[in-house]
Amino acid sequence: MIDKIHIKRSKQKVFLYTGLVLWLIGINLYLFKTYNTSNTKSSLTNSIINTSIYDQSKIDNQKEEEEKLKEENNNKNNYKDDITIKILQTQLQQKPDRRNLDFHASIYDQIFKNHEVDSIYLNLDFKDRCDLFFKNLFINNHNWIFNPNDKYPLENKNEFKFNDYKRVHFDEFKNEFSEKFKKNKDEVDESIPEFKQFIQEKYQQFWDRTMHTEQKIINEISALRIFNKCYITNDNKTQTNQMNSFTTGQSIIVDNLRKHSNKDKSKFITTKQENLINFDSIDSHAFEHRLYPWLSNENPIFEHFTGHRSYVPPKIRQDYKRPTIKSPYFLKNYKNQCNGRGIVLSIGDAHVEDTVRLIHLLRGLNNQLPIQIVYYDNLSTQTKKKIVTAAQEPILALPKSFEAVYHHFPNDYIANGLPKQEIWFVNTYNVIHNDFKEKFRGYANKFLATLFNSFEEFMLIDADTVMMQNPEYFFNLKGYKQTGTFFYKDRTTFETRPMSDTIFFKKLGPSILDSTMFNIPIMTEKTYKNDFFKGLFHYQESGLVMLNRNIHYNSILMMLQLNFYEPVNSRIHGDKEIFWLALTINGFEDFAINSNYAAAIGEITPPLDRAKSDGKPHESIELCSPHPGHISDEDNALVWINSGFYFCGQSKKVDFQKESEHKSRLKFLKTKEDFKAFYYSPLIIKSAIIPPLDLNVWATNKDDEPSRGWFMDQRYCSGYMWCAYSSIGGQTDKGGNNKRIGRLFDFSEAEQNLFKYYGDIWVNNE
Repeated sequence: MIDKIHIKRSKQKVFLYTGLVLWLIGINLYLFKTYNTSNTKSSLTNSIINTSIYDQSKIDNQKEEEEKLKEENNNKNNYKDDITIKILQTQLQQKPDRRNLDFHASIYDQIFKNHEVDSIYLNLDFKDRCDLFFKNLFINNHNWIFNPNDKYPLENKNEFKFNDYKRVHFDEFKNEFSEKFKKNKDEVDESIPEFKQFIQEKYQQFWDRTMHTEQKIINEISALRIFNKCYITNDNKTQTNQMNSFTTGQSIIVDNLRKHSNKDKSKFITTKQENLINFDSIDSHAFEHRLYPWLSNENPIFEHFTGHRSYVPPKIRQDYKRPTIKSPYFLKNYKNQCNGRGIVLSIGDAHVEDTVRLIHLLRGLNNQLPIQIVYYDNLSTQTKKKIVTAAQEPILALPKSFEAVYHHFPNDYIANGLPKQEIWFVNTYNVIHNDFKEKFRGYANKFLATLFNSFEEFMLIDADTVMMQNPEYFFNLKGYKQTGTFFYKDRTTFETRPMSDTIFFKKLGPSILDSTMFNIPIMTEKTYKNDFFKGLFHYQESGLVMLNRNIHYNSILMMLQLNFYEPVNSRIHGDKEIFWLALTINGFEDFAINSNYAAAIGEITPPLDRAKSDGKPHESIELCSPHPGHISDEDNALVWINSGFYFCGQSKKVDFQKESEHKSRLKFLKTKEDFKAFYYSPLIIKSAIIPPLDLNVWATNKDDEPSRGWFMDQRYCSGYMWCAYSSIGGQTDKGGNNKRIGRLFDFSEAEQNLFKYYGDIWVNNE
């Protein structure tokens, strides 16, 4: 038997809980009447009916399918409509659930088929619920395991609607139908009932395959987030206290509901099959291995720049004491050995030049934090030597631009040369099981760096990230201190996503059963009303990410899990959205993200260089630059930029002769030599423009003003030149005005001097 957690409660606390319950009973009387007199359908058991959530056009046999599903649903125990669950969820969320869908792990069907709802919420503490969930996974399939090599196809990403699907595949289906039924292809059309039915059947097959794939992903993600909370972070004191209060409070509520309804007390009775599973006799490592088979359970190798190697996370924080008790769970042990603050990069040999320049800049910024270079497979000795040299060689001579900014730095800033940097190289190759090593190429390296650096708090950056503030600045941001996260937004470019994408990500979020059973909050308007869920394709810029491992370890593990799914990766660009999506899918919506979208930074285009055809200037201001920059929403400071500090980070790919012949931008450059010298010089930063958000807006006007906030001019910087506009729109043909205003920032002379100094350090100008 599993020991229960006994909690002493004062009479006062009982009275408070009782009062709360009576209040809840009152406000939920409507729920009781409504949900006991209606056949509200479960979203899971009505996946075909709920195709409308994808805006699917109705097909002729939909009513027939609905009637069939209604009949099937009436024969099922629709436990999600149980009044106890409704009241517990209302008590948790307070606000109405407006997601319009709720998809849960299939194993809950088995659990609630065998156990009364009240018996679970009244009698089981957190550990009991965890064991119940995973016992039933074993019962359902003794061989259950997550296999990263399984295929999760995403078919017809942009054709989820029936009419779109039919339009794209119409000719293909005509050929197939004519061959199958020996018809003349030219005579086949929708006037033939059999062909119409043929298309509907094809769509239904596609739909069923898609729903099956998505449900499989839902099952795996739900199991992962519950396992992590149950067995990996269950030693977190804050979580332990929360879950004790959570299950105790639910028990009191359910018991008071029972008394109010004059019901007998519901006992929890384990099934015969559940009794046959004794978790104490199962090696705890077996649980972890089934969800994380890609782990070898070996630590990464930590190599200090001095040559010293460690096979456990190094001691960074001086007061850190290593745990004396070892857990049977590899991931828990690793988490508990991580300590201190630091900077993390994920690189390969190809990134060494940018990394060397970044380290020079960190020295110029007076960085005192250790740096871990995380790599996968191999980082050459030559690359390591270059990085160590950049971090340790004396830098006594500073560029002339330092004379204008010296007063911003401490007196001992250059007493012994720019501060040397502590470098660790972290080899993660052996942490991955041999069967899955190919799963961690490309962008996946960044998630390995997120998990297998050794810091408790860390800044994850790209090699071409350029900070304009000391790294400690980011750890002291109000949002980071409050949430253990801080992210930045991307450019609001014209790319959008189909609404089927956002529905898919909603489905991956915690269900009402995850919420009421394990206190994993469901998504709210904070998530599904953000611009990503409204259709914006690029939301987060991941060149600088702040994370506290102790608070968000489970979400870090979720990041790696999401990386395995093609239906996730095919809907985003690289790693950009995974960070905040993993947090949200794991039940944490309150991440901090800078409210300003990325800006174009550099110098404003001279008005005469873009005058209208009549010679008059535009009302809008233009700034063209290959670099997005990030403006703090606290004080309008430029805090970091992307793409290095050269004006054009793609200069090695540029055809300078060709670009010099366009003559439409950078008109002060006359020859290919001028272009080359300018492209390889530091970016001059005087201003920044954040265009107005133009999602689903095309501000066509007759004033010759831009209709969109961003324009990519592929003729310059090898296709990386983006122009931003301070305003879009103007007078319309119908007499209206669709003008929208963005934000223009002009940096002070002191700020410009600092930018110049940092640029000279990065480029290595004298």
